[in-house]
Amino acid sequence: MHILNEKVSSLKNTSYDDHNKQYMVDSQIKVCSFDAVKEWYVKNKISNVSPNPKSIDALYFEKHESFFIEFKNGTIDNTVNFEINKKIYDSLFILFDLKYIDKNNRPVDSISYTRANMNYILVYNKEKFLEYKPTRQTTDGIKRQKEQIEELKKKEKRQESFHRTTLYKRVRNLANEELILFGLDQFKNYLFKNVYTYTIEEFQEKFVRKWENEQ
Repeated sequence: MHILNEKVSSLKNTSYDDHNKQYMVDSQIKVCSFDAVKEWYVKNKISNVSPNPKSIDALYFEKHESFFIEFKNGTIDNTVNFEINKKIYDSLFILFDLKYIDKNNRPVDSISYTRANMNYILVYNKEKFLEYKPTRQTTDGIKRQKEQIEELKKKEKRQESFHRTTLYKRVRNLANEELILFGLDQFKNYLFKNVYTYTIEEFQEKFVRKWENEQ
């Protein structure tokens, strides 16, 4: 059995916050504990490495797509924000080295795979999100996203009417999307198909309920 299929846990357990001794979600959906996979990988593949790589909390394979899920119950400052980025890179390197085959018989071994088939979700505690003091990465990311919307609007004005409807839809869709926090927008269409930053309540509504109905 592949190690990703061995390290099975519940979504609830992967959301556990050691520091505050609490779970962020209560779902029993079966996922891969990628923290446990990382521990196995360090022990069996790179036991002499120092410091150890970081890892994202959970990996979930749906029928058509896959999801890396990271839970952050505490305040996200610049240092924690940097660590989130490192977890992404370290986890992808580990995942690719494991040569897993997904439910559609596709090898999970490159950025080409994750860019087309994998999504990233960061679940954060809105009670500890400092809107008045965003991280540098959040400020930069929101600026990028707003500039992208404005650039699409300018293109829409310059284009002939034949192309205008398509561009208008792109602008409208982008403007209606939730802004991606913590600078993680940089990974959309680069490392992942989509990137989401959701509160616990948003995550429950948009993903957990759907997944529970499918299982």
